[in-house]
Amino acid sequence: MLAHARSVYNRAMRRSLAVLGLLAWLACQAPVEAGGVREADREADVEYTGSEGAMPARLYIPEGVGRRPGVLVLHGIDGPQPAIEAFARNLTAEGFVTLTPDLFSLHEFGSEGRVDHPLVLGDLAGALAFLKQLPEVDPARIGVVGFSFGGRLAVLAAALHPEIRAAVDYYGVASFQALASRPEIGGRALRSTPLTERVGAIGAAILVQHGEADQTVPVEQGRLLHAALTGAGRRSLLYTYAGADHVFNFAGSRHHAEAARLSWERTLAFFRENLR
Repeated sequence: MLAHARSVYNRAMRRSLAVLGLLAWLACQAPVEAGGVREADREADVEYTGSEGAMPARLYIPEGVGRRPGVLVLHGIDGPQPAIEAFARNLTAEGFVTLTPDLFSLHEFGSEGRVDHPLVLGDLAGALAFLKQLPEVDPARIGVVGFSFGGRLAVLAAALHPEIRAAVDYYGVASFQALASRPEIGGRALRSTPLTERVGAIGAAILVQHGEADQTVPVEQGRLLHAALTGAGRRSLLYTYAGADHVFNFAGSRHHAEAARLSWERTLAFFRENLR
């Protein structure tokens, strides 16, 4: 009962903060007087309808008017992080509306793990629906980018949601079955359908980015996915980065400056090309 009360309280607090964030965002909608300060990028805490109710997200809208491409930015297994928000802000600075959904906060996943979990997939669908209905977003120009857990999810989203036109996979797992010898791989992960078996359902362009020195998800995973996509006649680009480990594009001990720079430039060019 105490856990339930805490969950209700946490939901109420998130809802209150989201409302305050939206009010602050709406206050920024007033037109700028001639000769006034240029309108800044807008951002707000929002909620979208997920598998088990309202889920939190952060919304970023570029300055200016008119409908823009929309991009979901998906976090890794460690949940929402400042680095993910920074990536979304950088995309918004380039003219994309971005949404960073929290896919974990309300759920109890149990011992089987979170890989391709129906609750996560329901949240993903809700976040996509929220993004598409925004008046600032052109629903015909939707993309997704994710990192590790989110990288796999980005490709899975492209297979499940045909309206997605472009997906970027940073160092995600294509096939857990290919990693079955690892003691930490089991449960839901081993029962999941490999992305290589879903390529027939993908109409989006796919960009795969992977470090060649990745000690968490071997670079062979990226190559496996790319080979399956191209073998099925799908549009796929693969870039691998010598000396780069997992999460090479984020700050920390595994940061690889050159790979981070190149992968960002390629992600940006990919979205510009496929979400025109």
